[in-house]
Amino acid sequence: MLADLHSHTYFSDGALAPADLVARALANQVDFLAITDHDTTAALRTIDLESLPENFHLVPGVEVSCLWEGIEIHVVGIGIDIDNVALQTLLSGQQALRRERAEAIDMRLQKAGHTGLMRYLDELPCEAISRNHVAQFLMDRGIAKSKDDAFKRFLGQRGKYSAEAQWCPIPVAVQALRGAGGIAILAHPNRYGLSNIKLRRLVSEFALWQGEGMEVSFSNIAPDKMSYMASLCEANDLWASTGSDFHDPKYQWMDVGRFRHLPALCAQRAIWLHPGWPGHSVSISP
Repeated sequence: MLADLHSHTYFSDGALAPADLVARALANQVDFLAITDHDTTAALRTIDLESLPENFHLVPGVEVSCLWEGIEIHVVGIGIDIDNVALQTLLSGQQALRRERAEAIDMRLQKAGHTGLMRYLDELPCEAISRNHVAQFLMDRGIAKSKDDAFKRFLGQRGKYSAEAQWCPIPVAVQALRGAGGIAILAHPNRYGLSNIKLRRLVSEFALWQGEGMEVSFSNIAPDKMSYMASLCEANDLWASTGSDFHDPKYQWMDVGRFRHLPALCAQRAIWLHPGWPGHSVSISP
């Protein structure tokens, strides 16, 4: 079984329409696909479930941006009820924070003589505006040479046009995801630039806050790093999840379904063994 439980569409910062993402997952022989756009579940309402093959299962999900000790941390929720009022209230607030950040960046850009950012963003299909969209605007206008350049010089922590968003705390996200019937999973733990000491504390606190899983295998993770993720998963009694974090077909190393099998240490902790695993009971209201 191949379960890719972390992917994105153009409703957040992915490149593909939801139907195209599903088609790519099918082509790559994925059995379970969770669409986990940043702070929005809009993509899930556009997919005709009845048209999907019987052996393919779409898992409703979302990825919530959080703050932990001033650091942006992402929490994935799978198997959620996308009609849950409390969850949608949280996501609406997160989307508002994203827009406020974009408007703050736009003000800085205008002072530097660069106009049109908000008009550009409003013409996109996304519901969750990200700095990746702003980076693309800077590239299209010739202000930045590449995405890396855009973040290094303009949008990163010390960037010329930088603006931060005050995301929700991790416990708030976990509570909302669990309240919507979902499983809360700590996303790609080794991508936050934390020391091992700080990473161990993050995972430990996530478990204390009733987070239930963590991503152990994901695109482009080195075997030794994955083994370390597995040991943290075991030590904190968490379920082990897998996901590509797919965004764009041009990043072939992050393609749908492209990641290593879970280490043997996590064999009995695979997320699909969780009592609340969505499995065949997936349903999405139109």
